[in-house]
Amino acid sequence: MGNDNIPEDNMPEDNIPRDDQTLDPDNVLDVEAFALRTGITGDQARALIDRIGNDRQALEQAARELKKS
Repeated sequence: MGNDNIPEDNMPEDNIPRDDQTLDPDNVLDVEAFALRTGITGDQARALIDRIGNDRQALEQAARELKKS
């Protein structure tokens, strides 16, 4: 019933394992999930990504600092 019989090289794109160390700046759902999880707005998340890049740890630290101010 599941996708257990699909070889990894033929997996649908949304089932590709994600790199937990980085955030995909082109994936709106990833950006919005990051914003919700860190308590900032989507626009603030996008601004941090534009300024810092896609390193998840650096983004989370910057989001915490942004929330403090």
